[in-house]
Amino acid sequence: MLTVIHLNGPINSGKSSVGRALADLLPSAVFIDGDDHDAPDDAPLGTRIQVALRRIEAQIAEATGDYLIVAYPLDQAHYNQLQAASEQRGARFVVLTLAPPLEVALSDRGARRLTPGERERIIEMYEEGYQARAFSDAVLDTAGRTPEQSAERAAEVVLAIR
Repeated sequence: MLTVIHLNGPINSGKSSVGRALADLLPSAVFIDGDDHDAPDDAPLGTRIQVALRRIEAQIAEATGDYLIVAYPLDQAHYNQLQAASEQRGARFVVLTLAPPLEVALSDRGARRLTPGERERIIEMYEEGYQARAFSDAVLDTAGRTPEQSAERAAEVVLAIR
């Protein structure tokens, strides 16, 4: 049975880095970054989100491995949408929220250099609760951990709730 592991969290919480590392740990796993979609960068945010969600839904429907790991921030409506897509597929849907403290998310981590606009959006996302979603199966603090260490913890959590 397919398990969809959705890595939720604000910008710069480690979703993509942890997702790639997690895909390396789990057998027959595929990683997709929700930000890798076909919408133009200058498209309205709502348009980019809908294009990303359609792509994620298509990946859920077409996945052939044991694990599909998705990195993309979720609100309640989008959680419901992807949970329904997973149920339709007969897949298990697990949400892990990555939540470093705000000051860590606002810092330049690894090779990433945040723009002023990204810093503003991170603050907004924390105010909107992206780091503490009620629908999360687990919340993981990624501060002070490498992506590989966070991925190991994520794998432990996923395997424990099987």
